[in-house]
Order: sequence, then C-alpha cells, then structure tokens
Amino acid sequence: MRDAFVISLVISLMVLVMSSMMAFFATGMTEEAIQPALRTGLVLGTGVGSVVLLFALARVRDHAEKGQAREESRAAEVEALRKEMAYLSSETDGAWNVEERIRRERGVLTFDMHGLNAPMAAGATERLLAIRQNLKRVRVVTGRGEILHENSADPGIRPAVLQRLRIGAEAVDWQVLQKAGSITLRPMGTAPTKIQRARRFVIFVIPMCTIMGFTFRDLAGSTMEEQGLAFGIGAGLLLTALLSSYRDRSG
Repeated sequence: MRDAFVISLVISLMVLVMSSMMAFFATGMTEEAIQPALRTGLVLGTGVGSVVLLFALARVRDHAEKGQAREESRAAEVEALRKEMAYLSSETDGAWNVEERIRRERGVLTFDMHGLNAPMAAGATERLLAIRQNLKRVRVVTGRGEILHENSADPGIRPAVLQRLRIGAEAVDWQVLQKAGSITLRPMGTAPTKIQRARRFVIFVIPMCTIMGFTFRDLAGSTMEEQGLAFGIGAGLLLTALLSSYRDRSG
C-alpha cells in the first residue's frame, strides 16, 4: 500500500512539473502565464497520479487475494520438479541431493545441476521440457561452462543444456535467458485480451499523447509547432498501443 502511494505521488509530481513547464513555454513565458501553467500542471499531475494510484491499489488487492493460492502453487511446483528429478540422486549415488538442488531462491524455482555430468544434465533438461505444463519460471544453474575452481560444475553441462533448449524451449512457450553460470526459462507470457488492451489504452492514451504532443511541439520550435504537435500525438498513440499490449510474465 505504501509503495502504491509513493509511486503515484512521484509520477504525479513528475507530470506536474513537466506539464507546467510545457504550458508555461506554450503561453509565451510571461509573468501572467505562471499561474495558469501551474494550474494546468496541477490538474494533469493530479489526474495521472490518481489513475496510477487506482491501478496500483487494484494490483495490490489482486496480489493479496491470490497470495495463499500463489504459495500453494509454488510449493506444488517444487514438489513436482523434485519428484520428476528424484532419479538423479540414485544415478549419482546420493552425491546430488534433490532436496538441496531443487529449491526456491528469491521466489524463483531453481534447479542446480552441480554434481551432474553432461549426459545427466541433458536428460534432465528433456524431462524439464516434458513437464513444462506444471512449471512457470525456472532458473537452471549450469556453471559457466569452464573449470574455475574445484567446486565448478562439469563444463559440459551448459552446452548440453543449451542444445536441448534450442530444440524444445520455444515449442513449450519458454524464453531462454542466458546469464553467467545460469539459464533462466521465462514463460513467453499471456497476451492480453481485447478488453484488457482497450482498457489500458483508454487509461493511458490521454496523458501520454498530451505529454508527447506538448514536448515535440516545443522541440519543433515556433515555425513548426503544428507538425511537432502532430508528431508527438502520433508517437503517444504508438507508445500507448505498445504499453497496452504487454504480456503478463508473472509466471
């Protein structure tokens, strides 16, 4: 709740300052233009801040209502992956402990492959792809693909895992994000419905087009004000359309 109010206040102040400055520049930068410009900025800042606050509070409520169900789902994910990979403990004579190597780190389901060899890691990746419907975001710890110290993972693990993911990740709606020592499998995301897209567009189109329009009008100068305004409005419409179509990747 506190973060929602802070974010909305910051955005409101940003819009207030920007719109006041643009209104002041647009009305000739005279002493008489100061109060109307501040009034315009206050109205726009309050309006945008209120919209952001309502959206943020709705998200907070949604997360609060789904909190318990989310925790149960996360616990089920861990158990499903541990059950599927339990065979690796016996193949490594207990050197690879499923309880330790499959866990949650900072909320992300983590599959640590330290202690496996390349063929085992490749087979585990195949199983990971096979149970994709039971999983969301997964972080696979592979090591850097080189021996840096005595506890380094088998250098063959990373290329073996990446080879399997190149073949099958996209087919099961996973995006592969490579980092040093790990690979994150992120869901491609759920596309918004037409109603969701339209609602987002309606909320953001006016403040976005207003800000972009005034900004480009002032940048264009007095000789091309109309062209700058038109370009800014067009850019605002495009950005709003892009914002309205973002995918939910919360998984």
